[in-house]
Amino acid sequence: MSNSSKDEFVKNQIIEAAKTVFKTYGYNKANMGLIAEASGKGRSTLYYYYKNKEDVFKAFMFDFHKPLITNCELKLSDQNTIDKNLSIYAKENIIHLENALETYKIILNDLKQGEDFISSIVVKLREQDIDIIKDCLTWAIQNKEIETLDKEHINFLATIIVNTIDNTKKEFFIYETFKGDILTKINWINNLLIKSLKTK
Repeated sequence: MSNSSKDEFVKNQIIEAAKTVFKTYGYNKANMGLIAEASGKGRSTLYYYYKNKEDVFKAFMFDFHKPLITNCELKLSDQNTIDKNLSIYAKENIIHLENALETYKIILNDLKQGEDFISSIVVKLREQDIDIIKDCLTWAIQNKEIETLDKEHINFLATIIVNTIDNTKKEFFIYETFKGDILTKINWINNLLIKSLKTK
């Protein structure tokens, strides 16, 4: 096994162990000692790969986000309408989040109390989602479903769509401002954003 492969293997072991720790203790009560113990690694090994708990949590968040991106890439298509693609994207987001909330209830409580550094992680994750929506918009343009947009406006609209969905999820799941069918509400918002761009 090459050094790089070994490093990835060890990092994956640590992240898998961290999942158990964060599930049990949440973010606030988790610490590097618990993660080291769960992974079967010494503290020196843990600190070699991750400088602190925030660093581990960041890697955990990126790993957690991967299945969502993979599912979206498999189900979204240039053969779908823009409405269908955006609905698929929203649905996959909700399913992914609901599964996470069931597994990581304690982390949700931590988020409700406010963890500012998590916002910086979300910004990085959001870039992947924006790329997915940019593809959906580009396909819609190629299929003459919506008006032609330049790259700047595609990026702007994709960012607005992703931010809108993210903020709506927060209102439902973290702040609990709204109740009911979140997917229907997200689809309604997306339709409003896209409606004026449709060619027919």
